Amino acid sequence: MALNYFAKHKKEDLYRSVQEVYKSDDRPWVVGFSGGKDSTAVVQIVFYALSSMSKGDLTKPVYIISSDTMVENPKVLKHIDEQLLKMKKAAKELGLPIHVEKVMPDIKNTFWVNLIGRGYPAPRQKFRWCTDRLKIDPANAFILNKVSEFGETVVVLGVRKSESSTRAQVMNTHKIEGKVLRRHTKLPNSYVYAPIEDFSLDDVWTYLMQIPNPWGADNSDLLALYQDSQGECPLVIDQSTPSCGNSRFGCWVCTVVQEDKSLKGFIESGDEWLIPLLRFRNWLLENRDNPDYREKKRMNGSVYLVGDDENKRKGLGPYTLEHRKEILKELLKTEKELQHPDHPKYELITLEELKEIRRIWFDKGDWEDSVLTIYEEVYGTRPDWDIEQSKFLESEDIKTLKRLCDEEEVEFELIQKLINLEFEHYGYKHRYGILKDINRILNEEWLHFDKLKGEKYADQ
Repeated sequence: MALNYFAKHKKEDLYRSVQEVYKSDDRPWVVGFSGGKDSTAVVQIVFYALSSMSKGDLTKPVYIISSDTMVENPKVLKHIDEQLLKMKKAAKELGLPIHVEKVMPDIKNTFWVNLIGRGYPAPRQKFRWCTDRLKIDPANAFILNKVSEFGETVVVLGVRKSESSTRAQVMNTHKIEGKVLRRHTKLPNSYVYAPIEDFSLDDVWTYLMQIPNPWGADNSDLLALYQDSQGECPLVIDQSTPSCGNSRFGCWVCTVVQEDKSLKGFIESGDEWLIPLLRFRNWLLENRDNPDYREKKRMNGSVYLVGDDENKRKGLGPYTLEHRKEILKELLKTEKELQHPDHPKYELITLEELKEIRRIWFDKGDWEDSVLTIYEEVYGTRPDWDIEQSKFLESEDIKTLKRLCDEEEVEFELIQKLINLEFEHYGYKHRYGILKDINRILNEEWLHFDKLKGEKYADQ
């Protein structure tokens, strides 16, 4: 491995090798761009390599994709968006077959829909549910779409062997003997090309500081961003990529690590307007493992019994609906606090996410329509959307139903689930599967909690 790449190679040799790989087949390239130093270097190298080729050799498309998790650090997101716009403009002016795209999670898989809607606890190292949904799946879906269109793809990444021994091992494991490309770890008919795999950290910065940015950006701004934030978050396409929380700028709400050094770094460097984000993030972390805010039953209906080692190992269930409401309220208050004349308003949660959370909560039994109530309480107005209210019961009807459940000693949540099931099948001529669903609801473990608890202690 070269400790100083440019002591042994010229940049022209690097561009020539990139050109050779580009011309060696007709597979389109998908270049991952995270906004950080490594991916910026790779995109810059691709720009220069293609720019010095004849137009007749530019025969296949190059897609530059950037993952927007929808919870990106606002400063980093602004930087990335500016870069993407400049890349798109420069590629058009230079006549390069470069297409710039953003990939985002499906609305049902966003961070807030999972955390506030479904009650997933804030991510931790052993339960990084966010990585797949926010980063890997959107990027892989784009790549697979190109595989479907072209048959095969080459994924171009800014990964380096010197990043860590684990990274070097993963890269060597999938290397094809005598070939520049590697097999992709997960995606069929996809290969990985790493133009800067032998770069050291110094090589990356040497290249960025000495070679002008080809799309008109100033790499000194990138260096300043690093000095303020203490790191980056790479484009993630598999689980071997480390968490973005430790000394990287990634999601502002990351709770995988104990301390968010990047957000704190920006604030200490003068961006005090980000303080509300750090305050909310720390509050989320502090309350993550509070058993009072977690359900005793899990999403599959199984229950958590105190003292049961097997159940304890699996952990508590999702956030309670009441705590989810509290989280939504605090998030909206934080969003409102960011509205300031000195900087544009940042939307921390979209209206589409609020709609999806509202739908999930209704299925959970929130017939009071709490999303609208909370939003109106924080902003003094209702969200600007066409609201369908026909499914929600009046408050007096809900009180009556609760009273009847108490009188008959029937779990209110059970009745809610059965009524919601009826809503789902309402209007269908043939209601296939409804009896199976009813049976599933009636046999969920939490309904028989007292019996399970009795059996547990009888065995002791």
